[in-house]
Amino acid sequence: MPPARTTPTGGSWPIVVAATAALIMNLDTAVNIALPAISTAFSLEVAEITWLVVCYVLTYACLLVTTGRLADAFGHERVLRYGLAISLLGLAGAGLAPSWPLFLGARVVQGAGAALVLGAAPALVTTSVAPERAGRALGQFQFGVALGFAAGPPLGGMLTQWLDWRWVYLFRIPLAAGLLVLVWLRPTGAAGPPSGKRIPLDLAGTLSLGGAVAAGLLALNRGPQSGWDSPLVLAGAALFLPLLGYWVLAERRSDAPALDPQLFRSVGFAVANVLSAAANAAMFMIWLLAPYYLVTTLGYSPVIGGLLLAANPLATALVAPWAGRWSALVGAGRLAVLGLGIETVGLAAISRLGSDSSPASVALALGCVGLGIGVFTVPNLSLVMGAIARHQQGVAGGLTQMTRTVGVVSGVALGSLALTQLRQRQAGRLGVAAADAVTFLPAFSKVFLGAAGLTGLAALLSVTRAGDREKGPG
Repeated sequence: MPPARTTPTGGSWPIVVAATAALIMNLDTAVNIALPAISTAFSLEVAEITWLVVCYVLTYACLLVTTGRLADAFGHERVLRYGLAISLLGLAGAGLAPSWPLFLGARVVQGAGAALVLGAAPALVTTSVAPERAGRALGQFQFGVALGFAAGPPLGGMLTQWLDWRWVYLFRIPLAAGLLVLVWLRPTGAAGPPSGKRIPLDLAGTLSLGGAVAAGLLALNRGPQSGWDSPLVLAGAALFLPLLGYWVLAERRSDAPALDPQLFRSVGFAVANVLSAAANAAMFMIWLLAPYYLVTTLGYSPVIGGLLLAANPLATALVAPWAGRWSALVGAGRLAVLGLGIETVGLAAISRLGSDSSPASVALALGCVGLGIGVFTVPNLSLVMGAIARHQQGVAGGLTQMTRTVGVVSGVALGSLALTQLRQRQAGRLGVAAADAVTFLPAFSKVFLGAAGLTGLAALLSVTRAGDREKGPG
């Protein structure tokens, strides 16, 4: 089969397909409101439940640049279809797993499917439109991303309360299967490298970078639970720098590097990736800790808790399409600063929530963070995608998802570590067990105050490139 083209098709079908595929992947937020139920089902502590997140997220984090390169070489649509098919297997395995180890294995399979989908989807968007329209198209894509995040918690709450936690996985099977059939019957026609041009895979570069990311994040995540001197953590830390160094050497020697390290010499490009990791690290602490606050501290049912949690991504979904237009008018850099500032205000508001906070105040605080993420993400995404050549948009999309994922896993690690240590200190002062309910809320508040400090520093860093304007992929 001849390679597909990358010239714009002028239609909206590729954007619809990419946004819908990302929506289905991001319905994984349905899992978060079910975390207390899953903890009970498998008799797990909060520290152990983080493996649920890590096995999924770490898998696709280390594969994203590789899957992006595969999409550039073999076709964005084709790789997206394979990703949907593999995701079906992972979802079925997680929903039917009889034991915790088998459940985690299914989450790894699910993560591999998500890597294929998310490595291809952003490129499917940017290669389907003219470069000057890339920002607006990415805003539409981000709407689907955020809508998946928003729909997940209330759906997860209803399924957990009315059926069983396993349905937070099983309900997505017909959705993924339906999209797979639709794309098979109606191809997008904008899904691969320029006609007649063969793109080398550069597996040495992509796999070494993915391995470095996996090793570093594994060490960071397991250090707080297993101990910083545990064999697993030490092995991850020991592999990180050599793999990263090998990636740099491999890409410098390659005639067609997948991700040229020279790109990071650009201050704007490097800062954009750092900011994405920081913003998502702070935001994902909500998805890890807020379900426990809503269900355990405030006593809400999973349905009500899910609806309140949805305020965060719903605000992102509402503002994302507009952010694509605004970034072209006021400058992507300036809009990103504003978004980080709004996120900081929201995180500070969460740190002030108490055991008697009203549903409106909870929703407002969570929504403020989501609003900030929506204003920040689209222009920041445009800056990264626009810095990488058009025939490498799969790699560009994979990189944006990878840096976001680095932030997510870092947020899980830092959030759980900070919460555990703060609860232990509070327990020592009060003379109670660390797991006692009285230790949770003070630690919860301090964790989110720290998260607000992180995004506040990110906003100050973002000022260094505030004058940057959106560019389409070259």
